[in-house]
Amino acid sequence: METLKVKFLMGPAECNDRNIPAYSNQFLKDLGEELGEEIICAELDEVKEQPLPVYFIASGGAELGFKSACEQTKEPYILLTTPAYNSLAAAMEIMGFLQEHGLKGEILHGSAGTIAKRLRTLMQVARAKENLRHMRLGCFGTPGGLIASDADFDMVEKACGAEMILFDLDELQEEYNKGGYPENEYTRELKDKGFQPEEMEKALNVYGALKRLINKYDLQGITVKCFDLLNLVHTTGCLALALLNAEGTPAACEGDQKSLISMVVLHTLTSQSGFMANPSCMDPESGEIIFAHCTLPIDMPDSYSLTTHFESGIGVAVSCNIESQPMTIFKCDDTFTRYYAGRANLIETMHKSNLCRSQLRLSLEDGTEYFSNRPISNHHIICKGD
Repeated sequence: METLKVKFLMGPAECNDRNIPAYSNQFLKDLGEELGEEIICAELDEVKEQPLPVYFIASGGAELGFKSACEQTKEPYILLTTPAYNSLAAAMEIMGFLQEHGLKGEILHGSAGTIAKRLRTLMQVARAKENLRHMRLGCFGTPGGLIASDADFDMVEKACGAEMILFDLDELQEEYNKGGYPENEYTRELKDKGFQPEEMEKALNVYGALKRLINKYDLQGITVKCFDLLNLVHTTGCLALALLNAEGTPAACEGDQKSLISMVVLHTLTSQSGFMANPSCMDPESGEIIFAHCTLPIDMPDSYSLTTHFESGIGVAVSCNIESQPMTIFKCDDTFTRYYAGRANLIETMHKSNLCRSQLRLSLEDGTEYFSNRPISNHHIICKGD
């Protein structure tokens, strides 16, 4: 069982009930059982080393203690409260102080189940932000014809701490020419599909080249200007990206840097692979959009078949079948202040001849207005579940 350390704050002992410490310990024990993590009180030096520092406001009069401690941690300030000893009242006073200073905070209050649910989400987000801070993201080529899909690398690092690095496609070509790729359950499964062996080998050699470069430069995510591969190595990156995403390395295509950032955020938050796709057709009246692309993580569909890349007619692309279920659509920009997150329901997978090979028809809970009026460029990322 993991441990969450919280900073215990209460008012002066002479002004408060002597039972507060014992009551607080029982409260934390009950909450920890609901959360699935032990919760203990600790000194602020230990608490602030965690991705999510939590202040436990145990009683009235804790405000001055918070004021003197809060400068050692950053927002958002999470205030854990109990239904006794004026804990909630003190937390509201603290929130007033935070708002006056333009700082973000949140009071956690309610049943153990309610608090645990919200705390679990906050901890998941905080851990994802901490993981992002240490990431190196490789961009093999620039977005090129995508005129709104590049990212300001300095802005990304300032916003989340992740380092984005631009590589020349010549380096990928040189690595491809060496040949070779890992033999694993995915590559064996793909070769068992019986698709054209020569094309399969070329596509898997792109996968092998990217794997070696990822290891060489210690990258946690990549994007590839894959259309240039058509001339450089006479195949596409569709299969390589399908494999890397399934293995847990976010991998975007067309050199799209904003989509890479979005894939990394979604994967870090959910541990799921994401489908980077074009909104290809939408119906504002029904709130439906067909999303399509020639690659998706091969751990995502219930079944799939192999075919050629849509635009070029060469290489190896993926055509999927996925059962109807809830989905999430996500996209953010390089400032991390503008984003779209939408609930959707997968109505069906389709196999139209005039669209990219994997096609999902989704019904969007909030309709198509965002996509009509203020989309964050073209590609969006889709994962299973809410």
